[in-house]
Amino acid sequence: MEKNTAPKYTLSTDEFATRNRVKAQTVRARLCNTGSYFGVRPLKLANGRTAWPDVQVQK
Repeated sequence: MEKNTAPKYTLSTDEFATRNRVKAQTVRARLCNTGSYFGVRPLKLANGRTAWPDVQVQK
């Protein structure tokens, strides 16, 4: 049996930014300009917010 290795989308933009040691506005700006934050794409929720996976971006 295969285990589900997909990350869970549980973080807000502020929490995701804190985990990656950047300002939340940096994440929002990069998302707006490129559609992702260095390859990490959030889920867009029905209420207009975004949910980010619990990952740290690597160089």
